[in-house]
Amino acid sequence: MLRLAAPILATALLSACGSGPEKDNKTIDTVAVSQNAELLDAVDRLISNLPKPSYIPNLIALTGAEFETKLLNPIENAEKVLGNTSKSAFCIGVYGADVAYLAAYDKGSEAVKTFVVGKKLGDKVGVSSAFDPSIMARIEKNLDKRDSLVLITDASLAQSSAILKGNEQLKESALVMAGALVEGLFINCGLIHDFPPTGLPKVEQDKILVPLVQSVIKQESSLASLIELLKKVSNNDAEVNALISKLEGAQAIYTKANWPKKMAEHKGEMVPTENDIHDLASSISEIRNGMIQ
Repeated sequence: MLRLAAPILATALLSACGSGPEKDNKTIDTVAVSQNAELLDAVDRLISNLPKPSYIPNLIALTGAEFETKLLNPIENAEKVLGNTSKSAFCIGVYGADVAYLAAYDKGSEAVKTFVVGKKLGDKVGVSSAFDPSIMARIEKNLDKRDSLVLITDASLAQSSAILKGNEQLKESALVMAGALVEGLFINCGLIHDFPPTGLPKVEQDKILVPLVQSVIKQESSLASLIELLKKVSNNDAEVNALISKLEGAQAIYTKANWPKKMAEHKGEMVPTENDIHDLASSISEIRNGMIQ
């Protein structure tokens, strides 16, 4: 009896001793799940604060500004970032904004070529299904339908972001959105800089550029949301932290300029010019060019 009792007692003692750590593990798991849910909620909220990839390109098209091919990210640049997952994710957003820009100017055939490049990067990051053959077929079917192309592009990038979040690739999801916002601003600033002389006095030409300049100014809150989003998902990634630092430099330019206050004080009479956004344009260009190759 004693021989039987000994192992039974030992087993009971081991079970009793093990109950504490098991409870602790369950508590840790519960906390981790709760924290992850909070992070996912925060990511969803911040992404919802960002404009759709087509927002800035559509706004640009409405101003009547002429299309400029040189402002697009060359498709050959995709090969340069394929070895870098962070840059690949960023460039999915960049090419998404480029597709929207092309679509806004009824350049369907070029939009398809750019979309194909996005698919190649999607394969690298893990969002192939967001660029599947059915989506390509929809694009090719709607080459001459500007609004349809824009909607398909927005849906594809939204799907990319959702897939990445579902796979808990939150950093990559945020970088897709970052690429779209930065590229939209880059195109916007580039059009202002390259706007052809009209022969009008400078004051009158500045007035023509007001809608384009204002569309840049309006993105201050979007930039703030993007920075907050990237900080939440960076997980001390050196490359993402470097991007955040550069974006904060652009944010500081917005803060210093304080355009909303200036325009309110002048009761709408202030005409923002290219000179006003020169430093911001340089900052956005540096950020974009550092991530596309």
